[in-house]
Amino acid sequence: MRRCIPLTIAACVTLLACAGVPPEQKKEASARMQMGMTYLEQRNLPSAMRELTKASELDPENPEIDMALGLAYQSRGDLGKAGEYFRGAIRKKPGYPEAHNNLGIVLSQQGRGEEAIREFEIAASDVLYPTPEWAYYNMGEEFRRRKDPGKAEEMYRRSIRMNDRYGDAYLRLALLQADRGRWEDAARTLEACVAVSPSFSQAWMDLGRAYLSLGRRQDAEKAVQGALANSNDPVIRRQATEFLNALGRESR
Repeated sequence: MRRCIPLTIAACVTLLACAGVPPEQKKEASARMQMGMTYLEQRNLPSAMRELTKASELDPENPEIDMALGLAYQSRGDLGKAGEYFRGAIRKKPGYPEAHNNLGIVLSQQGRGEEAIREFEIAASDVLYPTPEWAYYNMGEEFRRRKDPGKAEEMYRRSIRMNDRYGDAYLRLALLQADRGRWEDAARTLEACVAVSPSFSQAWMDLGRAYLSLGRRQDAEKAVQGALANSNDPVIRRQATEFLNALGRESR
């Protein structure tokens, strides 16, 4: 559920000017970078690495290419190299919030939680960062892993305040509340989620489970029907169908 590869590929699209690189060479680097990102989205890592490496050779001081290479190495599971490229992007473009957020994710995956939180805080505090909700969400994930549910809940709530349509934050907040036995709070969180994102099928599914835990069987059935009505995902549809069938058997 964690949004770690949130991939922030879209953030890599802008190609910055770099003195000393001929315009035609920069143009080729830009084309190769965008092709590399396309391959990365398609999970064709060898082709992505080939294009992005060539782009870096053509335009070595471009921080956006470093960002893309960091994402590629992260996808390969090479967290050390990913961190190097994210740091390189930050050196070339100081105050680069997307790079700070992605570096935080890598540090978190390496078990370096304190460093990760510092990177997320830098990203979240940047007024020019268009998606601070991602950084707050990732802080919530880190605090959850550290078994600090109070801080995790605070971060998920901040994420929602930054973007009240960011569904992953609602889901994680509701899960945290349910894990602590606060089913009424979990249901209210998920109700707020489907109110602003009525087509979010996973939220409907989780709301059905919350209602069932509260003994609200009719509400649970309606919520899970909402999941069916709003999803073509075969996994969610199978879960919803099994849930409804189980309810039907219990009512006989």
